Amino acid sequence: MTSVGGRPGVGLKGSAATVGMMEGAFFVGRTELLAWVNSLLHTSLTKVEQCASAAVYCQILDSCHPGTVSMKKVNWMARSDHEFIPNYKVLQAAFDKNNIQRHIAVDQLIRAKYQDNLEFLQFMKCYWEHEGARHGGYDPTIAREGKQLPPWAKSSSPEIGGAAVLRTATPGEKENIRPRQAPTTEAKRAPAAVSTRAAAPPLGARAPPTKAAVGPTSAEHAALQQKVTEQTEEIEDLRATVEGIENERDYYFRKLREVEILCTNLQAKLEATESVESAEITALQVVTDVQSILYAENEEEEEGNPTVPVEDP
Repeated sequence: MTSVGGRPGVGLKGSAATVGMMEGAFFVGRTELLAWVNSLLHTSLTKVEQCASAAVYCQILDSCHPGTVSMKKVNWMARSDHEFIPNYKVLQAAFDKNNIQRHIAVDQLIRAKYQDNLEFLQFMKCYWEHEGARHGGYDPTIAREGKQLPPWAKSSSPEIGGAAVLRTATPGEKENIRPRQAPTTEAKRAPAAVSTRAAAPPLGARAPPTKAAVGPTSAEHAALQQKVTEQTEEIEDLRATVEGIENERDYYFRKLREVEILCTNLQAKLEATESVESAEITALQVVTDVQSILYAENEEEEEGNPTVPVEDP
């Protein structure tokens, strides 16, 4: 994939144009980087190598310039090299749109090597500090809505940087006052025994129905229906892609087969005659025949009229 920018330095637009490799963000360690990404994108990354799919890079840039990254095309479930490459194409397109002249070493990044992804993540943090920090109101969860996500990209709890949010003080309660201590085991043992005895149902009585037996609500049903519709559309897109690939495979196989038949006929002519001159075979004729096969129109092939006649050896 062709990358923008001929040198490994950084060329950013606007006020970030003077950023160099001595910028403070390029000396940030792994722990601080992961904490920053998890806080910014509401994720739970534990390794820098998890950024190799480029999905995280795409959303960091989307937080800097919302709407300029095609987040719908980002594959968060990508797990192998060939699945990472489309994400880098989305990232490269966003770089071009925002006039970011930075070389993207795709061949190194997709290998999920620690050092390569650490340096690129440092660059993304440096760019965010110059271009994205002043933008507020970005919701990364909404930007990923409707996409199938890995466990580390799902925002299940309001955690920042991988650490749980501390307990907030209630109105009228001072933060430096120790919370009220729970009653001891001896003080609550007797009431617990009494309440347990009183709450025991009589023998033979039927237990009341639990909430688990209640069916899904209308909102849950609508959400499930929407998910089924999206997955159905995704399956149809994949089916169309597979059909296109199969047609292209068959097309080139037919071309190769016709060239093979041409070579077989030429070899038979050479074997039947004493020399190339007597067989009336020239290099120009061979090239012309091969080109006529390669550039034949699809209509001619479908009608069963190949350009080069097939002769039995």
